[in-house]
Amino acid sequence: MELSICIPVYNQDVTSLVHDLHRQALGISCDFEILLMEDGSTSFLEENSSLATLDRVRYVRLPQNVGRAAVRNKLADEAQYEYLLFMDCDVSPFDDSFLERYVRMEGSEVVMGGCRYGDAPLSDKHILRWRYGKEREEKSAEVRNQHPYDSFSAFNFMIRKSVFMRIRFDESLPGYGHEDTMFGLYLKRKGIHITHIDNELLHLDSTSSDVFLRKSRNAVANLYLICQREGFAEDLAGGIRILRCFRWIVRLRLSSLFAKTYPLVCSWCEKNLLGKHPNLLIFDLYRLFFLCVCSKK
Repeated sequence: MELSICIPVYNQDVTSLVHDLHRQALGISCDFEILLMEDGSTSFLEENSSLATLDRVRYVRLPQNVGRAAVRNKLADEAQYEYLLFMDCDVSPFDDSFLERYVRMEGSEVVMGGCRYGDAPLSDKHILRWRYGKEREEKSAEVRNQHPYDSFSAFNFMIRKSVFMRIRFDESLPGYGHEDTMFGLYLKRKGIHITHIDNELLHLDSTSSDVFLRKSRNAVANLYLICQREGFAEDLAGGIRILRCFRWIVRLRLSSLFAKTYPLVCSWCEKNLLGKHPNLLIFDLYRLFFLCVCSKK
């Protein structure tokens, strides 16, 4: 197999991750390269740039942040091999067979490895992001394969470069959120097969609850932009619970009422979500009300 390992980097020390991947790649029958692209980072530049001294590691520094979708497209453009393995930069493989499991899937169009979270959050200020990841994102391959396109994530996946170039990430969505939703939707519409395997990366996420709420609001705003473009297409709404609920609210002509009620609901929701015992149903309600607000702007 010929494999380009593509890692977008933003203010993260990836030296340990890259050394681990480099060691694994040298131990298997695989032509490889590791592409690192600093997306306007301001931290750990000296540490990460030193990785360019490793054989078959390429380091690119972008002067300005171009965003999650654009940096992945740029990595694909730079890659020279048949298969692209994308992963986030705040991750760690569980064992020395991570790359080998992907290499065994040669011949597949798209392979999803999955994610896992630690047994406890970093602190009380990180509980919401950890709980969401633990309860909503951490799924076995058996579960993910039941609805393969709904579970698409840019966090950890391998794809043929020729397939990627037919799809690419949608750069029109601003900021954080749902660029991978659209990528999965395009894969589904083009009939490109996704295989999910148990080859998780440990997500070393350090996002605080308040930052995660801000990012989640941006993701909801992006979801509404997608909804404006795609309507309530079943292949989109069917896989996103809050969009299914929003569809019913619109049909019942209650979206204005929900939007007007948002300021009252918001403070109550945030009190729970920023506390020590965040409830994910309240998180869903919070995002649903905000989606109604977006629809009225």
